[in-house]
Amino acid sequence: MATPSPLTVEEWRAFLDEHNTNIFESAYVRAAVEEGTPAMSPERWEAGWAGAQPASEEAIVAVEERLGVRLPPSYRNFLKVSNGWEYVGPVDLFPLESIGWFTDLDEGLIEAWAGPEYFEEYLAVLKRCVLIGQDDGGSGCWWLLHVDGAGEDGECTAYDWWAGSGEVPERYDDFAALVRQEAKTFL
Repeated sequence: MATPSPLTVEEWRAFLDEHNTNIFESAYVRAAVEEGTPAMSPERWEAGWAGAQPASEEAIVAVEERLGVRLPPSYRNFLKVSNGWEYVGPVDLFPLESIGWFTDLDEGLIEAWAGPEYFEEYLAVLKRCVLIGQDDGGSGCWWLLHVDGAGEDGECTAYDWWAGSGEVPERYDDFAALVRQEAKTFL
């Protein structure tokens, strides 16, 4: 039986505590630190926590008002535990103040991918996605929430897109499923 994805604040806290321990015990992360190319900022490494301070409900609501959409419950609850996160695999999740519409934050990438016919269906989706995370200088990975596609439970599809690989975005049922899979894959 598969482990369920974290959804509540309590589930996120437990998940992130465990993931944080796995990060700091990871041979990859330890080797990177020893080589002088840490996988996270020195401040977070010294603190022993890859996350940030929790976001307040007021801060979350302010961003939702700025974007004109409600964020999905699993992502909102994640933010209430940690407003951003360094190293969910190669991706850093942005703090609230840095998230925004993908078309506003990386318009050039959308324009570059407007040509291939096989990509047309994805282009329409990407134009209505909120960019919530990006790799830290690698080959180009974006984490996106398709907030227009929210279900009755308020959750929406999430995407992991390695644009530099020439692949189409990989779809996940929700933000929690994306984080859970990527955390498992990259440690």
